Amino acid sequence: MDKSKLIICPNNIKLDLLRKNKSLENIKYMTKSEYLSKYYFSYDEKSIYYLMDKYNLDIDVCKVYLDSLYIIEDKDYENDKLKFLKDIKKELIDNNLLYFSNYNFKNKNIEVVGYYDLELFEEEALNYKFEIPEVKLTNKVYELESIEDEINFVCIKIIELINSGIDINKIYLTNVTDEYLYPLKKIFSYYKIPIELDFKNSIYSSLTVKKYLEDKDINLSDTSITNKKLVNVLNSLSDLDKDSSIYKSILIDKLKNTYISNPKYNNSIKVKSLNSNFTKDEYVFLLGFNQDILPKVYKDIEYITDSIKDEVKMYKTTYLNKREKVLTKYLINRIDNLTISYKLQTPFDKYYPSSIINEDNLEVIRDFTDNYSYSNFYNEIRLGQMLDDYSLYNKKNNILEVLNSNYNTTYNTYSNKYTGIDNDLYKRSINNPLRLSYTSLNTYNECSFKYYLKYVLKLDIYEDRFESFIGSLYHHILSLYKNNNFDLDKEFNNYLEKRDLSLKEVLLLKKIKDELKEFINVLNTQNTYTLFRDELYEQEAKVILDKDISVEFIGYIDKIMYHKNIEDTYFSIIDYKTGNIDTNILPMKYGLHMQLPVYLYLIHYSKVFTNPIFTGIYYQNILFNYPKWDKDIEKINKTKYYLNGYSTDNLEVLEKFDNTYFDSSFIKSLKYTDKFDRYSKILDDDTMFKLIKYTKDHISSRVDNILDSKFDINPVHYNKKDVSCEYCKFKDICFKTDKDMKYLPKVEDLSFLGGEV
Repeated sequence: MDKSKLIICPNNIKLDLLRKNKSLENIKYMTKSEYLSKYYFSYDEKSIYYLMDKYNLDIDVCKVYLDSLYIIEDKDYENDKLKFLKDIKKELIDNNLLYFSNYNFKNKNIEVVGYYDLELFEEEALNYKFEIPEVKLTNKVYELESIEDEINFVCIKIIELINSGIDINKIYLTNVTDEYLYPLKKIFSYYKIPIELDFKNSIYSSLTVKKYLEDKDINLSDTSITNKKLVNVLNSLSDLDKDSSIYKSILIDKLKNTYISNPKYNNSIKVKSLNSNFTKDEYVFLLGFNQDILPKVYKDIEYITDSIKDEVKMYKTTYLNKREKVLTKYLINRIDNLTISYKLQTPFDKYYPSSIINEDNLEVIRDFTDNYSYSNFYNEIRLGQMLDDYSLYNKKNNILEVLNSNYNTTYNTYSNKYTGIDNDLYKRSINNPLRLSYTSLNTYNECSFKYYLKYVLKLDIYEDRFESFIGSLYHHILSLYKNNNFDLDKEFNNYLEKRDLSLKEVLLLKKIKDELKEFINVLNTQNTYTLFRDELYEQEAKVILDKDISVEFIGYIDKIMYHKNIEDTYFSIIDYKTGNIDTNILPMKYGLHMQLPVYLYLIHYSKVFTNPIFTGIYYQNILFNYPKWDKDIEKINKTKYYLNGYSTDNLEVLEKFDNTYFDSSFIKSLKYTDKFDRYSKILDDDTMFKLIKYTKDHISSRVDNILDSKFDINPVHYNKKDVSCEYCKFKDICFKTDKDMKYLPKVEDLSFLGGEV
């Protein structure tokens, strides 16, 4: 029986081999780490948890210990560090925390590809050692002053290659370290050269993860990539004790090391590692040919130091450094069409040329000339930089006068206007579906540029504030208070375990608990006045909009009280509010104060109820701070938990919700004798349906504007009051002028809804 082939190679080489393998040959691929985990053993989070718990270790130290166990054999060691590792290994094995594979390598024809810098124990495990041929380089090397100059040089060379007929997919960058990523993205965009870059975007910094870490609530209906990866991480840790501090440390570490994949492009410049197998018709640009970067320099600072390596199967740093220099030259020499460059500085550091340049006496070209022919946009940016140097330091660049005569510079002038973004690119970058809510709609209506900063650029950094924690606590308790055997003390204390509290916060929570108890008592009393016995909490209501891309308009309604008969469902919407409540819906003409109409729209068009019949839309106050010496304190205490909003004028329907409507015991200002009191807030069915239609049309038009990337700076003043900028986090970014402001007059009635109302 023929042996099947097993190729051990890095992932980047595996992809190349898969593309080139046209036969149906039975080949299996593994990375080096996958092979070693099967040849020796593997470990997981339970192993890390055990070491952290027993030895009170940091997670990074545990990983160092576990990775070092590969070199530990069943023999006696003289060094205490190695003895300790041997004891750790035995202990983990005894507790079934190292996992040994029964993978059969004997019937595999093993081939190693692309690994040139193996450790001694890895060579023995793979039965492979690559003898690196010694070569002398003859390449030319380009010296550039700065990292931006180096990238600009590469861009120009790439454009020249493309103009000469070279396929862009045959052009690669190599030796791209992290410091190059953002400058590459920026300068390549100036030249409109598409490039794939491997940004390490961890899900830990995402709003989805931050929210989960705050309230421990996972939204399983969220189909975003970030949420899926979060769920996978949580599932991988399901065997650990979730209530321990160690679990939290392991969770955060895993979240920080879980990344969102970067977009892939069909026609673009790609980045490959230097150990890749480049073909003769491919063109490669090697960046950063600097000392300590190429060749890489090993230092004797690792956990297993040179002084104890004689006892284990590891190479000393002197050998590694010698091999690294030979290997670097070998890998460079394999590339036929190679352009090498190095920089002398970045904004943060100075750099020196690679030692190989002097050793092999390579020709260094320092007089590269940029003819400024390929990017007007970049030329204007550089002109501004040159004008800065001239204005501030009297430093005159040779090309300054030429650029200044060719471009109408606006130097020393400033315009805060939003100049737009590429709409096709913007739409491609939008999560599909695009999810909008009342909050994002209100942000857009207050100022479309604020929406752009918050939801497109995502500059609104999540803050773990105590106020948000209290709001979540309230919502949690109020969703449970009607359950059988509800215990306020128990539920309250359980929720507090989610957060480390300061003494000041603990004292404030005592007052909040008393207030919650009072509120629940009031709710129980209010429930005696209504036939609406059923309630939904934090209810999701979703409407799909038919647009260029899929759009979901979503709301999470704090509370819906409802009553079902055979065919219909009578409902009232209640939204909890802190502070002063303004129920006036007249500003909805301009898209302001639309929360209750938006919820009404969501109920009407979503699938929450069949045949919904409107009863009321209300706010209800929570978290009070009224002064006890207020002259109306008794009246305030009596009515502070009253519902505040709009009720139906249909008495037969209203009575089902509030049988005290003649002088309501829980709806503010609602009174009826032979007619409704003039202070009662009433909506007839015709006005209600007009509200819903107006809301629907308004949402549709604003969604169109968002999809058309209309994000002008246009903050709103309504009725002489600033409603956009007073609490805006971005007020120091937009530099608004009076011309940007939209001054909206007070709306006096609902005639804007159309028809008589």
